[in-house]
Amino acid sequence: MQDLSAFHHCASELLQHLGFAAPAPASGQEVISLTVEQRFNVHLGAIDHDNWFMLAELGECPPQSEETLQAQALRGNQLCGQAWQPVAALDAEHRLCCWLRLPCRGLDLPQLAAAFDALVARAEALLQTADAPR
Repeated sequence: MQDLSAFHHCASELLQHLGFAAPAPASGQEVISLTVEQRFNVHLGAIDHDNWFMLAELGECPPQSEETLQAQALRGNQLCGQAWQPVAALDAEHRLCCWLRLPCRGLDLPQLAAAFDALVARAEALLQTADAPR
């Protein structure tokens, strides 16, 4: 079993900052999930002892906005000068998601919060496109 202590520290610190009174993760717990504004799920998960991820699951693309939504998602994957740029992707079940890969060491709480805010902003922008009337 891999050492998850660095991931647990980052995730717990972020969750506390966000106002979640979550208990300490179990020693082998590799994923922590939460719901954001009852619109989508965010998963915080260990990749290895050096890296972890934030993943926002946005669900299936509505057929009426699929082309527009996928175009917006791809445009957002271009190189940019922002500190955090969530990557939009389709998961194994062809549902839209966006994610960030983060190091387990070297980030302070303001950086973790900024990464989370960037992920949520990208997810909300994609959902707004999906919900827009055609």
